[in-house]
Amino acid sequence: MSTTTTTTTTTTAATRSSSAEDAHMATTATRDEQDACPQKVLNEVEAKTMMQPSKAKATSTTFHWEMNLYSAVAMALLYYATAERHRVVWHVLYALLALDAARYYYRRGAMAGVPYTLPLVNLMAMLIHPERFWAELGTIALASPDGLCANTMVGNQLIFVTDPALCRQVFTGEDDFGLYAHPNAIWLFDPKNLIYLQGSVHKKVRAVLTPALFSDAALQQYAQAQERVCRRALEQHAAKNLAGEGAGQPFDAMVAFRQLGAQSSQEAFLGPYLTPEMRVSLESDILVFTMGFLSFPFPYVGGLRQALLAKKRVETLVRDELVPQARAHVLAGKPPRCLLEHWCAAIVQAAQERNCDVTQVHGCTDDDIGRCLLDFLFAAQDATNSALVYGLDVLQAFPNVLQKCHEEIVHQVGLDGSIASLIGGEDKLIYTGKVANQLLHYKPPVPMVPHLSRHDTTLAGHVIAKGTVVIPSVTYSARVSGHALEFWPERDDADAQFLQTVVFGAGQHKCPGRRYAESLLRVFVSVVAQDYVIERPGPRPGPDDFIFFPTLFPKDSKFILRKRPRDDGTTTGAATSTPPTLTSTAATNGH
Repeated sequence: MSTTTTTTTTTTAATRSSSAEDAHMATTATRDEQDACPQKVLNEVEAKTMMQPSKAKATSTTFHWEMNLYSAVAMALLYYATAERHRVVWHVLYALLALDAARYYYRRGAMAGVPYTLPLVNLMAMLIHPERFWAELGTIALASPDGLCANTMVGNQLIFVTDPALCRQVFTGEDDFGLYAHPNAIWLFDPKNLIYLQGSVHKKVRAVLTPALFSDAALQQYAQAQERVCRRALEQHAAKNLAGEGAGQPFDAMVAFRQLGAQSSQEAFLGPYLTPEMRVSLESDILVFTMGFLSFPFPYVGGLRQALLAKKRVETLVRDELVPQARAHVLAGKPPRCLLEHWCAAIVQAAQERNCDVTQVHGCTDDDIGRCLLDFLFAAQDATNSALVYGLDVLQAFPNVLQKCHEEIVHQVGLDGSIASLIGGEDKLIYTGKVANQLLHYKPPVPMVPHLSRHDTTLAGHVIAKGTVVIPSVTYSARVSGHALEFWPERDDADAQFLQTVVFGAGQHKCPGRRYAESLLRVFVSVVAQDYVIERPGPRPGPDDFIFFPTLFPKDSKFILRKRPRDDGTTTGAATSTPPTLTSTAATNGH
């Protein structure tokens, strides 16, 4: 897993959004004022400094020109190295490239965009240096009057969207735009996957899936598993900092929290059926599956091939071993204990209503469950890993927010009480819930969600041809809307349902696991605030110092966790009671 830090590089892509480095410096400079009036001063400093025009060095918009220069030199050398009688091949290639470039500029029209770049060169540039590639598109789109930037990708027109209203238009315009997900998604996700279902078929599946899996009662049950995993993982990192070889040394949250996210989702989704060997294999296979999105789009060798094999192993495990056991548990009249059993209970009920066998509910067959659980495990391990790392990053940068969360939690459950009982149903952690919600606005984990135009249409007055790849940028649209410009949990325009910042998408394909993700982040923030203080061994990265994996992570994700001191000289968590084991709340779940 340490290879994750070597497969990515960093960027310093300053955009027309304001400079968070200035905000951080100003926040540090006013530390004494924060102590006097913490939240008010902190937010005023953040708002004033981050809404100023950016003073950071401008992002380079020469990346594609550089690629063109290298390509021209390479092609010229190859041309003159070719025997003269064979150079006609090059003449034909030049003619085809000229036609492709003319096609690109014709389709682009008056839209802002990068210069035409050779198809394979463009693809390689995106895979090898994604930070510079996407930062250049974002910078150009932010500077354009309509928030759009054109490019081309292996013969397809590509449009990068940063305007929030246009992003929502793409997400909700299911008749015009279909989810494209990723160039490798054609192999990693098959056509029967939930993300590709349309219309009434999709609605019927969601009608069974969402109420059963993400009700208040189910979420409180998952929260128990999430709290156990969070406490165990954070306790380990704090203990390593006190003794042994790791004493005083920071830990890499990007690596460590991947395991935390994986264990949380496994416990919540499959808890009763997990064995030690299964935990290890699932975590490993989901990581290999994730790397498939960063691999060259060739499914027969290399990283994508390994990802497909990992996909097959996970789906086979769920379909052939776990689903039959979970169904037998439910049919025996026993209450659900995990997400898989909640789903099986909902399927049994749907089968009774439709007068069909439990294995024949459309969209909920054993194969469908295997595919969907793979999606859930993938999203929970990758996207939530990003959210957890940025959660620690932001809480460390805003100690007054962390302190206020601590005070709220202690007021509700004390220094040793369980958090899970407060998750779901009546919201008792009001401020902490707002912090978790605004973390997702301030640092969206998923940077973009590609779509494909189904037919000729228009966007902001520009003609969009059928087959064009349209990419709403969650990261840059959050900056345009202002929600990523300052971290302010109690802001008036909080957008708690993510209507402006499309972190979980929009329309009928809005992420079904939104409430699970928010629950995990709320539990994580609560456990950290209740028991720990956070330190950084170095300066905090700027807002554009991030890496793609394929979700976003700060350039430097190393932290030190220390137990909070108590008034009696001990530290919090020393006598923390073990969170309650998973208990069923199915009686109140309406199944």
